[in-house]
Amino acid sequence: MAEQKEKIKLKDIFNRNLILILLIQLFADMSNNMANSFINMGAKAAGVGVAAIGIAASAYAIAGMIMRMPAGSLASSDKKKMALIGTLIFRAAAHFILGTFGVRGDMNFIVARTLYGAAWSTVGIVLPAVVAMMMDKKVMGTTYAILAIFQQFSKQMVRALGVKLYQDYGMVTALVAAISFAVVAVVLVMFLDFNDPRIIAATPKKRPSGLKGINLKYVPICLILSIAVFTWTLCNQYNNVLAQDRNIDLASILVITSVVSSVTGFCSSALCDLIHPKYVLMALYVCLGVGTVILGGADTYNMFLIGEILCTVGMSYSKAISIFLYKTCDETEKAMVHATNYLMTDILNICAGTLVGTLLAKTGYTMTYTVMAFFTFATAVILLLFGTRLMNINGSKAEA
Repeated sequence: MAEQKEKIKLKDIFNRNLILILLIQLFADMSNNMANSFINMGAKAAGVGVAAIGIAASAYAIAGMIMRMPAGSLASSDKKKMALIGTLIFRAAAHFILGTFGVRGDMNFIVARTLYGAAWSTVGIVLPAVVAMMMDKKVMGTTYAILAIFQQFSKQMVRALGVKLYQDYGMVTALVAAISFAVVAVVLVMFLDFNDPRIIAATPKKRPSGLKGINLKYVPICLILSIAVFTWTLCNQYNNVLAQDRNIDLASILVITSVVSSVTGFCSSALCDLIHPKYVLMALYVCLGVGTVILGGADTYNMFLIGEILCTVGMSYSKAISIFLYKTCDETEKAMVHATNYLMTDILNICAGTLVGTLLAKTGYTMTYTVMAFFTFATAVILLLFGTRLMNINGSKAEA
């Protein structure tokens, strides 16, 4: 009888509310990914320097870091509907400002990027936290894996579409197209049932104050696992600029990688239900590091394609970290744990943006990409040597 009680029916996992929130996550991501695919290209074409792009990335990270704690508190409150709607609108507006006002000079770009950092941070905490609240821990990896198929495929497709719209019709048209996906997400929020038992069970009875929106016991592991953000920042901010400078057709590469990444994204998340997340993370970090080295020296279409595929695969490491943390923490800690994870990433990202921009200005693409790859390899080594101790927080073990 006990074994029967532990069985989970598919219809209990993918109920109406979970399907809706996964669609909201998908459309929100599509809006964000499309806009980010061409913003830096437009800024550079308008005369914004590569150093300013790097400084803006640091300013963005600082703004995001400041918003982590209040966003974690907001996600833990009983005002989730208004929080989702407000933050999605805020980020869409920030994107439009970044692509219009922001491309009119270095300082404008830094200011607009800072505003976008605050908006991105609030969405990045509130939305995934609500998504996690609706998932069952035992199949969380598989649920995320299914979502990853659509996320990875749509990510590359909308990035390719964004680049194409920007090249053919300009920044404003491309931004409007990106924002339309955010509008769809906002409409879908209206149909969510916030009286769902899973949301109620995952909502703390007492809302934490803004300064208590994180969980300190998870700080060490989150900080160590976030070392790869140096490489992530480089690839996220400059891969499209690198392709543009080397006259490589990035749009077609993004279409190809969308198919590959959807499969690998599914596998990496699903594996977290079958094996220890440590081994999944190690493999992803190595892929990201190798891909980054290849991109740094790539001067042909085929080599850039290989590097982009490996980097795309490796960048799923953040999802593997989230799955582990959600599996380990208490139901009512999900929002705070998510905020803690991103706060640690932000702290490192503050240094990463300026470091990457400075290195590019002084040493060029090849050396910078090689140096940044070191951080992912270092994280993989730390996991190999101390992974078990790091992953078993306070004696808890992942349910992998």
